[in-house]
Amino acid sequence: MPDDSWKRLEEIVGAAHLTHDTGCLRQRGWDGPSPQAIVRPGNREQVCEVLRLAHAEGLRVAPAGNCTKQRLGGIPRAIDLLLWLDRMNRITEYQAADLTITVEAGVRIEDLAAALRAEGQMLPLDVPFGSEATIGGVIATNGSGPRRLAYGSARDMVLGVHFVTAEGTLAKSGGKVVKNVAGYDLGKLLIGSLGTLAVLTDITFKVLPIPPSSATLVLGFSTAAEALQARNRILNSPVAPQALDLLDSPAGALLQETQLSESPFALVVAVAGPEAVVSRASRELPLLVRQENPVAIVCLMGEAESKLWSKIQEFTPAFLRAHSAGVVIKASVVLTQVGQVIEQARRAASQNGLALAVVARAGTGIVYCYLWRESSADDVSSVERMASACGFLLTETERLGGRAIVEWSPLSVKEKVNIWGTLQDDFALMQRLKAQMDPRGILNPGRYYGGI
Repeated sequence: MPDDSWKRLEEIVGAAHLTHDTGCLRQRGWDGPSPQAIVRPGNREQVCEVLRLAHAEGLRVAPAGNCTKQRLGGIPRAIDLLLWLDRMNRITEYQAADLTITVEAGVRIEDLAAALRAEGQMLPLDVPFGSEATIGGVIATNGSGPRRLAYGSARDMVLGVHFVTAEGTLAKSGGKVVKNVAGYDLGKLLIGSLGTLAVLTDITFKVLPIPPSSATLVLGFSTAAEALQARNRILNSPVAPQALDLLDSPAGALLQETQLSESPFALVVAVAGPEAVVSRASRELPLLVRQENPVAIVCLMGEAESKLWSKIQEFTPAFLRAHSAGVVIKASVVLTQVGQVIEQARRAASQNGLALAVVARAGTGIVYCYLWRESSADDVSSVERMASACGFLLTETERLGGRAIVEWSPLSVKEKVNIWGTLQDDFALMQRLKAQMDPRGILNPGRYYGGI
């Protein structure tokens, strides 16, 4: 990096917030080329100035909140600056009576939840890495968790955003003032774009009251087919579950939850609302699914319920800690194909000598397949087998009419697999949008769909 650029960055953020030392990134799972420098702006005006400089000099920039999801997505091309937004961690406006809150991108999910909880409110984003993840990172990845069934993903909770374009211009979308460019709703486009179109600085959410009561039923079944038929009965009933997850016994074993691992498949159903509603649902659910012959029924409330859902929410981080060379594939299909995806995942694992665990958002058609080698050796043969399993499952999911991506994997596997699967007809539109919003290609190049 030219000395003049370094001096200008020091002027913008201060010498204390600019460093060449990028060693901390490897500890956080960074698997791409190391940036030349880390710059930590303290407000959105500084973000604007940094991006103006980067755009003028062609410096490539990777935005980050707390680097919990830097392994997600493609292999980024060489990065000059890591734009670390952890100093931008303020709640800037909170109108509890209006059920709205505005926060900076560096606010941690955990801190936001605590502030809302003090007012009896919540933002139902039960995403993994919950104690470390920042709002900006969750929005940039369109994060969601078990309660997506009832509340949707991050995209459904955002009212408006402030963001900085690749050229360094501050803009906003949503809320009372909506500014669209070339016919696009930019606020929605930025959600899930992995920081390749602009840098989010502030996000406004709609929030909700915390339900007064809740309970969770764990229903054990001998087969996936029985569990999914039970799911169908629940979804077609008056009961409106908050979450409806399906875990196989290897997933339960990884979580060290006996009520999940004792049965081949466990359907975990959360209900919430007034106490009378929760009590009635807890009685009715076992009756609804009795034709599927559940082999175990457990009802959890209070701390036991909270601990279970916390473990399910944090399954991916727990898996990656246990199996650092493991792979996570996220498949999205219609509800009737969830069983087929599980079957094909088992086939992919068996054919390649791999272990498998499955966690499915059974009410929304999202299936997470966790693959790992029993041996930790990262030899050529094991990498080839992992890549083969990934390619097979991505292809089979597409054959079923769905989409699948390799969400997490070692660099050695990413180098052998198209993690996004077959490029669809919308890729040309994505390329045009990228060219329009980031003409010099400085924002996270190579990270997103198709190497955008």
